[in-house]
Amino acid sequence: MITNKCRYGLVGLISIVLTFGLSASNRLRASFDAMPAITYMSKYGIINHRTQWQAMLHATDHGRKITSLTQPNQILRAANLHSFAVANLRQVEHATRPTKTMSAGLTIINVPAFYSSQHQLQKQYWTQLQHLIKQTKPTTDLILNFAANTGGSSAPMIAGLAAIIPDGTLYTGITNHHRNRPRMMYHGRITGGLGQDDFNFSQPTAAHFRHIYAIIGNQTASAAEVTIMALKRNPHVTLVGRSSAGYTSLNGGVFLNTAVAVMTIGTLKATVKIHGQQYFNNQPLKPDIPTLYQPLAPLQLGQSPHLDADFLSELRTIMKHYH
Repeated sequence: MITNKCRYGLVGLISIVLTFGLSASNRLRASFDAMPAITYMSKYGIINHRTQWQAMLHATDHGRKITSLTQPNQILRAANLHSFAVANLRQVEHATRPTKTMSAGLTIINVPAFYSSQHQLQKQYWTQLQHLIKQTKPTTDLILNFAANTGGSSAPMIAGLAAIIPDGTLYTGITNHHRNRPRMMYHGRITGGLGQDDFNFSQPTAAHFRHIYAIIGNQTASAAEVTIMALKRNPHVTLVGRSSAGYTSLNGGVFLNTAVAVMTIGTLKATVKIHGQQYFNNQPLKPDIPTLYQPLAPLQLGQSPHLDADFLSELRTIMKHYH
């Protein structure tokens, strides 16, 4: 989580999808200073679009001319599409709990997006996910739905899935100076990583399923992609659906008065290869079994994201013939 450890330095890791909107009219007070974020991104950031970044720096005199929140947001995104700025962290709070649904005769555990700095909400998330997995009979297949999971914080997701993720190195963050920072899980504790806080949880009993299907699609992003990297260490996990959104990188935050700049500070190395790929710098995760239909149905007015009926029919056929 983000804490005020220092004014200018890394203050913790968060992985939040960048689809949260920013109002062009969101003006900041005259004392607002964006230069700490610009300086930090220049020194530690993963800058994938250097020409655009340099042009933005020149246009704003390295941040001195920035007067609104939309400007650092545009500059950071010019450097790396996983970077952004928000007026405060409440803009990205998302505390939906995991659920279990029955669709087309299939029992599906929905793993939603989640971000909150509140310990109680984190605990509610991972305990609910652990409970849903414990309820599922080990003689059956386990289906995990990440299709609408746009990201947030990976630690509660991983803690909730710990019964099916082996202890050890979950994934490795790599700095822009090519230093490896492994994120590890042992006995109810997630430690290490690239600027990440330790995360403690109740270690569940290991669960063994005939097979585990993880549904992914083009809205599966950021922390969800990181969680899936850790989940793929289980050899019984198969990714089904379409390629993910491709925000496979690690973010750190810097406070700017009342605002927060979220900057991409690490690429990722998966512990096991995913569709033949081990190193990721905002590349999507590819499914082991691609499907004809997108996992999520087109949204109608007033509807929540839900799995497409044709996709579910296709998933049933895949599960029937996979063994």
